[in-house]
Amino acid sequence: MKKKWNSMKKKAGVLMAAVLMLGVLGGCASSSEESGRNPQEREPLKVAMDLKFPPFTGTDENGDPEGLEVDIAYALGEYLDRDIEIVNTDFSMLITSLETGEADVVISDMSIKEERKEKVDFSEPYLYGRTLALVDKDFAEKNHVTNDMTPEEFFSIEGERVVGLAGTISVSVPQSYGVEVEEVTEIASALMEINQNTADVLVGANTILGDHAANKDTTIVYEGIKEYSQSAMAVKKGNTELLEQLNSFIKSMYEDGGFYMEAGEKYDEAIGEYLQDESKGLEYRIYPPEGGVPEV
Repeated sequence: MKKKWNSMKKKAGVLMAAVLMLGVLGGCASSSEESGRNPQEREPLKVAMDLKFPPFTGTDENGDPEGLEVDIAYALGEYLDRDIEIVNTDFSMLITSLETGEADVVISDMSIKEERKEKVDFSEPYLYGRTLALVDKDFAEKNHVTNDMTPEEFFSIEGERVVGLAGTISVSVPQSYGVEVEEVTEIASALMEINQNTADVLVGANTILGDHAANKDTTIVYEGIKEYSQSAMAVKKGNTELLEQLNSFIKSMYEDGGFYMEAGEKYDEAIGEYLQDESKGLEYRIYPPEGGVPEV
């Protein structure tokens, strides 16, 4: 009888343990359902960026990340209800950080290029870069160069001498208009040729504005070139769920009350100083050259 009682107690204990286990599991499931979030979504979103390019990415006096794109990353975290972990990564290793899983997304003024699209998936653009030309001032005045001149007219001026940095838009853009380009391997050499009047035109990106600011007496900037670059966020190939979330967030940035509507006051002056042109602020970087809100 005692043996039988002990056996019944063991069975009851097993049954009670099973009931308790079901209750625990049920509570966990209930808690998970109430949160409405996948446990993985509670992990910080790891954002890779190169913190060497203020006012877009940089660090403050305490070494903490700061800048326009840092604020964009934190705004993305609020939009997705996820914590953000900034992963400081050299620009050359940003794509690798996605491939190895060290980062979930890159937000670092990375322009969309065909060779990069083979390795990552890009969001819609959120920053734009102009293509500009640094022009010898005497040449510009002699040929009446203005921003109203079409690029076809600009690149067909008789006797025009164009210098460019090999492997960059300073060569490829003029060549696309049928212009012969003297290729150099150091940007300093190209700038020297413009300033010494041995070349007339140097095409480049936004840094052309700074080159002009340093040589205002001898150069002007031609802004009529149509080509422009588009910078986008990048994710690992095939991560369509995160990509859709990024596109939705970028669209919200341009809406009334969105991130960009609030960021101008903070970054207009800093971007103007960076471009060395006080007339150009945040809008210069967030809209394409033809103007208007980009479709996302």
